[in-house]
Amino acid sequence: MKNSRLCGKILVPALTLFLSLLYHTADAAVSRTCQGCHDDPKFQAAFNSSVHGSNGCRSCHADIRNLDRHMTGQDKPVPVSCASCHQQIAGEYRANFHYLQEDFRCVDCHRDIHNRQRAGRDIKRRTIEQCTACHSNEEYVASGHAEAVLKGNMDAADCGDCHGLHDTRVYHTSLEKYPAEARNFYTQKCNRCHADRAMMKRNNLSPDMVRLYEETYHGKVRGVGQATLVAGCADCHRTHNILPKTDPRSSIHPSHLVENCGRCHQGFHPRFVEYKAHPDYRDKERYPALYWAFVFMSGLLIFTFSFFWIHTALWWRKSYWEKHAREKSGLLSEVCEIAPEGYQHIQRFSFQERFLHFFLILSFFTLVTTGFPLKYHSTDWARAFIRLWGGAESAGLWHRIAAGVLMLIVAYVFVLSCRFLFSGGQGKGEWKERLFGPDSLFPRKKDWEDMKGMFLWFFNRGPKPRFDRWTYWEKFDFWAVFWGMFAIGGSGLLLWKPEWSSWIVPGWVLNVATIIHSEEALLAALFIFTVHFFNTHFVPDKFPMDRLIFTGTYSLNELQRERPLAYERLMAEQRLDSLKREHPSIPLKLISAVIGLGSLLLGLTITALIYWVIVSG
Repeated sequence: MKNSRLCGKILVPALTLFLSLLYHTADAAVSRTCQGCHDDPKFQAAFNSSVHGSNGCRSCHADIRNLDRHMTGQDKPVPVSCASCHQQIAGEYRANFHYLQEDFRCVDCHRDIHNRQRAGRDIKRRTIEQCTACHSNEEYVASGHAEAVLKGNMDAADCGDCHGLHDTRVYHTSLEKYPAEARNFYTQKCNRCHADRAMMKRNNLSPDMVRLYEETYHGKVRGVGQATLVAGCADCHRTHNILPKTDPRSSIHPSHLVENCGRCHQGFHPRFVEYKAHPDYRDKERYPALYWAFVFMSGLLIFTFSFFWIHTALWWRKSYWEKHAREKSGLLSEVCEIAPEGYQHIQRFSFQERFLHFFLILSFFTLVTTGFPLKYHSTDWARAFIRLWGGAESAGLWHRIAAGVLMLIVAYVFVLSCRFLFSGGQGKGEWKERLFGPDSLFPRKKDWEDMKGMFLWFFNRGPKPRFDRWTYWEKFDFWAVFWGMFAIGGSGLLLWKPEWSSWIVPGWVLNVATIIHSEEALLAALFIFTVHFFNTHFVPDKFPMDRLIFTGTYSLNELQRERPLAYERLMAEQRLDSLKREHPSIPLKLISAVIGLGSLLLGLTITALIYWVIVSG
């Protein structure tokens, strides 16, 4: 059995080689016979040295079986089928624009089929010469790519690099007539070369051009799979006159920018074109405003999270250790300490405040799930969120609706704050006393003392501070919304309708607004999902969730333990009885749990996804 297999392995290839040699020998003999009549130079020495020279005439003209009948003109050759050998190329060509629309055959381009030489380093030059034989596109021949090719730079793109050689598709060749498909097609083609960092460096071009484009709004929308909605490379750089912006013929020359941008954007001020198409905000020399905006926002993120994450970690350690000590001694104060009034519930938040907070949650998560997919556009989960919202256009619409709701909430809270100060709100005295009073959310000296007291408590250097109605971290949360509205809302309004914004600010301000909007959104989301969630729900005494913001009430014990100064003040002012409420009903507690736990799970999931993107690079 082994011997027979061995014989098969040796004999079969040998027999195949022998038959092949025999066929080519015979075919070469036939070719010499053909050359006896076909004495044109292209059928003689030129054919012998051509890429098909070793094949022989019958490899293409296989229908000529009787030379006598052929020589007497009785058998005429039928059109050659290149597909008999070039099957893969033939398969691609069947979907080619030239074949479907123009009925071009192989020889329409490969006219030198009998003396065709194997393509070498000059294939790009030959391709350009071949295509421009029909497409006398002076614009392309004078463009940067073709000029470089004709000067011998084989890195530069020829016609086939952008349009394909045998797979030139039917519709993509017209950017004006088929903008959606053409836009995506050409951007892919541009990216293929311009993402090659080695090639770009070799040609003294920016190796980060594709990455910088992907960091723009256009690039991010393309990244989530909606490439046809935004400008691709060819929308701005056009098709064949790819020239430096210093060249007056270039579409991105300053004198052409208004016209160029105007193809997609309407109603803008001429200074709209000062927008930086794909800047590197890390480049301090070329983009100082963007660089310092990025530095400021990065510093703000680092400072905020450094302080609060340390604060959170110390708080958790202290609370957990204290809870452990209570459990070890068999005493759980939050359960065993029963107030003289019994397990009475006290109202902390009104229905209006809970209603506003609910819509705050709703609008916030809508903004996060519609906005963050663009920030992390290259991830699978970003595309999943966009699909969940029905596409980039739909997500953008919901993003703006949620932003509008959030703005209305902040505006209403501002009105309530003014009423608190000037129209008979809680507290005594004039507006200055109310502003710095215990019912005010405005920072005051006691907040600083409470914060110092908390750090002393963290390190067992003092008792836990006695809080009044509002703690310093709750005030930070409150004012963070106003700061966030100023930063995210202001930048978002500018970016909402950039053409209109250009009548107020120059285009480069929109670049700054983009950085602020993106980084402040990251700050807000991570702060809510880590610091606020911990302060409110994950601190060991509250874990896994505090229903207070949904039910509006907490027990009298909690009031006495967490806000002793507020309790004593309510007692002194004889206001406690007016705040007593019934224990929350089961439906209210269930609804609170669903909304609360759902928000926590979604927020933590998004945090984990963001964290994964950051650590995985």
